[in-house]
Amino acid sequence: MTVDRWDGKEAAERIELHVGRDLQFIRINGTVVGALAGLVIHAVGQTLS
Repeated sequence: MTVDRWDGKEAAERIELHVGRDLQFIRINGTVVGALAGLVIHAVGQTLS
């Protein structure tokens, strides 16, 4: 299989080339979801204490 011959750097470059702009949306969405999860955890912790 072709992918088996790629090193880590080459694989990352090819994935970024094919996925392109979607990676930026994935990063932004991950940040937003992480922030919201942290806010919920903090709010629950404050409520319980």
